[in-house]
Amino acid sequence: MSSRILEFFSLAIRQLSRRKVRVILTVAGIAIGVAALVGTVALGEGIRSQAVEAIRTQSDLTLLEALPGIDGNTLQLITPSRAEAVEKLPFVKESAPLVRGTYATKGQTYIQVAGIPSAGADAVLRPSFTRGAMFTPGSHDVVLGAALAEKLQRFEGVRMGDPLILIRRSYDTQGRPIDEEVTVVPVGVIDERGDEYDQVLLMDLDLALSLGEGDGGYSGVLIRAEGPDNVFAVADGVRGLGLSPTGSFEQIEAVNRMMDMVVIFLGIFAGLSLLVGGLMIASTMITSVYERTREIGIAMAVGASERDVMEMILTECAVLGCIGGIFGDLLGVFFATVMNTLGGQFLASRFGDVFAGFLDSEIALVTIPLLAAGLCLALGLSLLAGLYPAWKASRLNPVEAIRSGR
Repeated sequence: MSSRILEFFSLAIRQLSRRKVRVILTVAGIAIGVAALVGTVALGEGIRSQAVEAIRTQSDLTLLEALPGIDGNTLQLITPSRAEAVEKLPFVKESAPLVRGTYATKGQTYIQVAGIPSAGADAVLRPSFTRGAMFTPGSHDVVLGAALAEKLQRFEGVRMGDPLILIRRSYDTQGRPIDEEVTVVPVGVIDERGDEYDQVLLMDLDLALSLGEGDGGYSGVLIRAEGPDNVFAVADGVRGLGLSPTGSFEQIEAVNRMMDMVVIFLGIFAGLSLLVGGLMIASTMITSVYERTREIGIAMAVGASERDVMEMILTECAVLGCIGGIFGDLLGVFFATVMNTLGGQFLASRFGDVFAGFLDSEIALVTIPLLAAGLCLALGLSLLAGLYPAWKASRLNPVEAIRSGR
């Protein structure tokens, strides 16, 4: 079997070498198509990688929150049993239930309040403090986010240790407002985090529940995943409990969805050029069969079967596809290298700090599977393009083919 393959391969090389110019043009068409495909996909994957890495660097990716889910038109509250189920999910390192509410100060500053166990806040949020420390359980002590602390100090003169009156508004059965006041004491200011907790006041969960927050269930469950690679598995587990996960991982999902569309869009245009290469192969092989009609007839007259003729033509197509695919991969790698060498400098010089991160990173990301896909696609398209010429050659009548004199 191996000697038969080598014989067909050797014969294909000899036949193709007789039509050098035509073969070079055909190979060039395939190579350009493969290079366009590899280059555009590599560029899309490189941009995806940079965007995801930026999110990983700037966000706390392992922190997510399980929010109440919606079953039909009904909001599914997070009961203590559901909160325990969240805690038992695979890859969940720590979790803590919390309730949320909106309060106002005497100076009409509106504050988002989150009630959470102090131990849970330490384990899940992992805060570091500019001043003070975490509140103690069962107390009226509270902790302020960095931006909130600055706002309260600037507009209301609130400082660490000063009593702070919070006003919670509710409504009676007649729709009349009822204002309830609670006095809390800021005992800590969290370092700037770059997330929503910069604007949040944290208090003990029991205190928040005693003020009427929760409405029969928790507002959410904060979750600390074991690692960035486990976040999506945790999110799937949360969805399996009928809850809605939210967190920085959603930005990665959005980037992936957007880049999938971009890569597909660019890939379609690159695929068109590869399709042109396939048509060139079909044209080349049809012309070749026409020119070699007498030669094929003689081969069939001396014992070559229809299968032998088809395999001979398809082997020539495979050789064209392999050569075109290899050169296309090399061109794609060259394009990616140029983009990685000069593209970052160009973007940084034109757009400044926005693209400064591209200077020391790969804009186009070429992988072994991508190169293998380019080669396999070129080979497959070449064989597909050669099916009709091969079938036509195998159906020649030996006597008529010899008489044709071509």
